Amino acid sequence: MMDTQSLVAALQGLNPKDYDWKFCLYSAGKGRDGVTLSWNACQMKNIPQWAQQMARLLLEKTLTERVVTEYSPLLPKEEIGALSQGDARIRDQLGDILLGVAGAQAKAPEDFVSGVAGKPVGYAFYGLCPAKKDEDGEVFAPAKEILFLRRTNPFISGAKALLCAGRGEEIAEAQSPLLKFTPQVDFLLMDGLCYLIGEAIGKDLELESRAGAVCARRLEQIAEADVVGSYEQLEFTALGGKHTKKFLDFDREILAHIAGLSIEARIDFLGAYGITLDKDGKMDSADPQQCEMIIDLLCGRTCTDVLGRLAVGVNIKPRE
Repeated sequence: MMDTQSLVAALQGLNPKDYDWKFCLYSAGKGRDGVTLSWNACQMKNIPQWAQQMARLLLEKTLTERVVTEYSPLLPKEEIGALSQGDARIRDQLGDILLGVAGAQAKAPEDFVSGVAGKPVGYAFYGLCPAKKDEDGEVFAPAKEILFLRRTNPFISGAKALLCAGRGEEIAEAQSPLLKFTPQVDFLLMDGLCYLIGEAIGKDLELESRAGAVCARRLEQIAEADVVGSYEQLEFTALGGKHTKKFLDFDREILAHIAGLSIEARIDFLGAYGITLDKDGKMDSADPQQCEMIIDLLCGRTCTDVLGRLAVGVNIKPRE
């Protein structure tokens, strides 16, 4: 079941000591076939204790503030998307991750700080509970696996700060690399279900981002309104990294208002924001700079609400 209570029950019933644990770090690179994750293992003590802390934080904080529901790239932040381990949207990526963890070669912590092993962008705690058999060798409890993923580099680099550690009653400069852990989780695999808890992990799982999905949906609405001249140029600009997230604040009322104006009224209304019309009376988006102005206008990035409602964040200002 993909609901909050099912996850709560699973976490409450978790006994980390039943699992054989492995701690790995990974780096990420982009290739022609998508994102490639490289895995290295590190020896680590007391992993069951860390697993218990991560489960406790999910129970005592995350799941008291957010609810579990079936995954969609358009879910609001207060919902945690869940999907089956065998779901086509994640099956291959997750399979590669599990293979990477299983085959990870051990590296010394110094190798990660020096760059020999590649700069980590995240880490994983992986646990495997072997299948349980009766006296006749029959399996009565299948093998179980659990995976906690966090997208952050846990190593504190000496290049960024002077490393110090306590030695008895003194604090002295430390030569060995230090790690910084918080029991937070971005992704959880448990009982055959995957839970997307943190947005950052989506890029490593190659799932469609929430912002990208929203942007694509809003671009379709703009195309249907037929108020933009060079739609392809607007689409190209909108899907650029710095503009995509603006569409989370897209204002359909502004789009509808522009669509309902006569050409003469459009000239007056849009001219105040530096936006000109083409020969067909549509917003001229052939120029990338004009595209940025159009995006800012439609996504409420003006100094005041253009429809005279409430003031919003400052970004562009009407021209005198």
